[in-house]
Amino acid sequence: MSEISRIFQKNKALGYVSNHVPLVARYIKLRKENLVVTCVGKSFHTYGCTHFTLLSVSGHHDEDIRCLSADSFLVFTASGNSVYAWRRGTELKHTYTGHTAPVTIILPFGPHLVTVDEGSALKLWDIKTEELQAELSFSGDVFQVTALIHPATYLNKVLLGSEQGSLELWNLKTCTRVFVFPGWGTPVTVLEQAPAINVVAIGTASGKIVLHNLKFDQTLMELSQDWGAVTSLSFRTDNHPVLVSGSVTGALVFWDLEHRKVFSQIQAAHSKAVTGLKCLPNEPLLVTSSPDNSLKMWIFDMLDGGASLNNQLNLRCMFFATREGHSAPPTCIKFHGADGHNLLSTGGDCTLRIFSTITETFNKSLGRASYNRNLSRKKAIAQLASESTRGKQWADTAAVHHGIPIVTTWSYDKLKMGDVKLVPERFGHNNKNNYGRVSATCICITHCGNFVVIGYTTGHVDRFNIQSGLPRGNYGSPLAHNGPVRGVATDGLNQVTITGGSDCLVKFWSFKPPGKTPLSILRLEEPVNMFCSHRESSMLAVALQDHTVVMVDIDIRSVVRKFLGHSGQITTMDFSPDSRWLITASMDCTLRTWDIPSAQLIDCFQVSLVIS
Repeated sequence: MSEISRIFQKNKALGYVSNHVPLVARYIKLRKENLVVTCVGKSFHTYGCTHFTLLSVSGHHDEDIRCLSADSFLVFTASGNSVYAWRRGTELKHTYTGHTAPVTIILPFGPHLVTVDEGSALKLWDIKTEELQAELSFSGDVFQVTALIHPATYLNKVLLGSEQGSLELWNLKTCTRVFVFPGWGTPVTVLEQAPAINVVAIGTASGKIVLHNLKFDQTLMELSQDWGAVTSLSFRTDNHPVLVSGSVTGALVFWDLEHRKVFSQIQAAHSKAVTGLKCLPNEPLLVTSSPDNSLKMWIFDMLDGGASLNNQLNLRCMFFATREGHSAPPTCIKFHGADGHNLLSTGGDCTLRIFSTITETFNKSLGRASYNRNLSRKKAIAQLASESTRGKQWADTAAVHHGIPIVTTWSYDKLKMGDVKLVPERFGHNNKNNYGRVSATCICITHCGNFVVIGYTTGHVDRFNIQSGLPRGNYGSPLAHNGPVRGVATDGLNQVTITGGSDCLVKFWSFKPPGKTPLSILRLEEPVNMFCSHRESSMLAVALQDHTVVMVDIDIRSVVRKFLGHSGQITTMDFSPDSRWLITASMDCTLRTWDIPSAQLIDCFQVSLVIS
C-alpha cells in the first residue's frame, strides 16, 4: 500500500519542541541575540531568546538526530553515521562521512570539528574542506568516551571523559595523550568549562559534581546533589559565582560556589530529566530542555532589592517563559471554531492544549485534567467535545475521562478548567456502589452551547446544563441502551438526540423534553463503536465493530451509505467542511478518504504508527 496520499500533502508538524538531545545555545553578533537550537527527531528548531519565538525549522534527516552542536556560523547535527553542517538553520552546507558507527558527540574546535561515535572512534575534520585531519581510536572496555570539551586557553587540546570514570587530556595536533586523570570511580556524564581558567566542572552518574584544576591536577571542591545522576551543568558568566546542575528527576539545583552549598532548587522544573541546560552569556537567564517536550526559560532575580543576607548569595530563579507540547502521545484532537485555525489536543500526560495552525506563538495550555484538585487526582481525557457559540459566557468544552463518570468542563477563552463537574447523582461520590464502577463513554455539546449529553457504560444517557452543571433529564426508562453507550449526537436545531450502543441499536429521541421512549429505532448488523456527526447536512457517520462505517441520514432516520475496507478497529473519523468526504483512520495504520455522494474510496495511504 502506498505511503503517499494523492489528495493530501504534508504541511507542518504541531507540538514538537524538544526531545532527549541537549539544547545548544549560540550568539549571533549581527542579530545581537542568543539563539537556542533544540532537536525534534529528524529535524531541529531554532528559537530566538529575545521574544522566545520559533525562527526556523531545518530540513529532514534520513534518521533521527543523535546530537547537536554549534558555533557562531553553523549548526552541526549527527544522524546515523554522518555529520551535517547547517547555515541559518535551514541550508545544508557540509556533510562529513566516514564513521562506521552512529555519532554521539560533536565539538566545534576552531576551524576543525571533532566527532566521536559509539565505538569511541574520534575523528578530526576540517570544517570548510570536509577533509579528515586526524583519527583516534579507544577501546570501549578501557575508555568509552562519554563527554568531550575543549578547555579554554588549552591550544589544540581536548578533555575526554569516560564511562569508566577516568579523564584524558589529548593534543589533537600531534595525536598524543598529554595527561590522564584517574577520576572518582564513577562514570563521567557531563563536562563543563568554568569561567575560571584551568577549572572544569565534572558531572558524574553518582550525583557528584567535581570542580577540578587541570593545570595542577587538584580538586577544588566536591558537591553532591540528591536527585540522582548529573545530566547537565552550566555556569553563570555575569559575575555571580553560581553553578546550575540538572538531574534525571527533572530537578534544577543552584550552587553558591563561594560558600560551597545549595542556595536554591526547583524540584519539578521538568517532568523528565533535564538533558539540556545553558546559562546565557552575560545575562541573568537560564534555558533548559527535557524529553518532556518542553523548552523553558528562567530568570535570576535579586531578593530584597539585591541586599545580601548574612553575607550569603541572595538570589532566586523564577520561571520566565516556555514553549511546550504534550509529553506523551496525543489521544484526541479536535478543531475548535469554524475557521480551522486552532486545535484542541489532549494526550497521555493529562493536559489539554491549544495548537495554532498559523503560528506557534498562539499555542496555549489549559492545564492538567484533574477531576479532584484537592486530592490531585488526574485521569487522561478519552474524548472531547467543544462548541464556540457561547464561549465568551461560560465553558465551551467538555471532556470524558478514562474510568470515571465525572465529565470536566473547560473554558477556551479563559484558558482553564471550569469549576463545574458533570456527574449524575446516581454515580456521585455519595453512591459508593456505583462510583468507581461506572465511566462516561461518549459526549456531545449541543449547537447552542447550552447543553451536554453524556453516555455511560451502564446504558444511561443524561443531559446537563453546561453553565450551571444541573441535570436536565435523562433518556430511557431508565436505560437508553442495554449495554454501554458508544455514541451520542444532536441535530442542529435541538429537536432530536441520537444515541448508539453495544446492543446494535441507534435510537432517535425527542431532545426536549427528554423522552422515555425513542421516536424511532434503527437496528444495525454490528455493535456501534463511535459516532461522528455533521449537523449542517444532518449526516451521521457510525463506525461499527466489524470495521465498517455506515452513513445515517438523521432526517429520514435510515442508512444511506456503507463503506467497507478497513481491516482494523476504527480509531477516529471526521467530515470535510462541505460534508462531501469522510476521512477515517484505523488500527490497520491506514487513513482512508471516502466520497459520500458516490460511496467510493478516493484515497488511501499508510502511516508508520496507529493514528489515535
